[in-house]
Amino acid sequence: MLWGYANGWFPEYLTGDDDPLYAKLRFLLKHGFREMPLSLTDISAMDDEYRDALGRFLSDHDLHITPQVRYDYVHADVDEAKRRQDDIVEALRAHSTMLRNLTVFTMAGAGQRFDRDIAIDSKLRRLSERLAPLAAVCHNLGTPLAINNQGDFYMADFVELCETTPQLYLHVDTSNIFWAGEPIFPAFELAAPYIVGTHWRDEICVLGNRQPRGVLLENCVTGEGDVPLRRCFDVLRERAPNPDRLVMELELFPPKRVDRLDAIEQAVSYLRTLPGVEL
Repeated sequence: MLWGYANGWFPEYLTGDDDPLYAKLRFLLKHGFREMPLSLTDISAMDDEYRDALGRFLSDHDLHITPQVRYDYVHADVDEAKRRQDDIVEALRAHSTMLRNLTVFTMAGAGQRFDRDIAIDSKLRRLSERLAPLAAVCHNLGTPLAINNQGDFYMADFVELCETTPQLYLHVDTSNIFWAGEPIFPAFELAAPYIVGTHWRDEICVLGNRQPRGVLLENCVTGEGDVPLRRCFDVLRERAPNPDRLVMELELFPPKRVDRLDAIEQAVSYLRTLPGVEL
């Protein structure tokens, strides 16, 4: 199980180096994390000398970078889709060894299931068609392609997408299940057999403006909210396809009243209470 940090890059966390990327990497090292995501486009844009030095740094410190890929899977025409697919595949093959990534991250980027832009069945069908070639390449590289829920579709929609797209998996944001308008369980349990990575994030549910119907979500320190993270963790250990290779990315957005440096210490302390987690 590989623990990393994905989001909530506050200035207080980035004091370890003048280079923004290395500041993030040194933050990982300070807190015991070993992974972070980065756009594949940004990786490809690096000059060779910088990228080679990055590869040595990752290897020397046993760190991993998960490449993030995407294009407009639903709306791109055939020619654009082929061009973007080829660019992604070329870059993944060129840089995967250096990045030491266990998975590849993507997202649907196709609006929301109720936006009436395109019928949900048509969206899922187009996503499957466009993701299938990338999923096959990532599978052959040994770095499964995992799609992230952005609060855009129900978890059952993502599971259906995985069932119809060979070698496609899930990178589940625990809080975004709430954002999609459904309870964490049974949604998380349904998704677990396809999960190869997570955004490990917590939220507090508060009553909305139509009390008692509906809720709003507020930021919190990990372990202090209403996402049943410990239960999610237990389910992953039991039902994920490969629990030992899960990419577990903490996302931390503490409330304004909480000192951000205290928040990261509290969050890491909470993670250490989970069975087998060493940070």
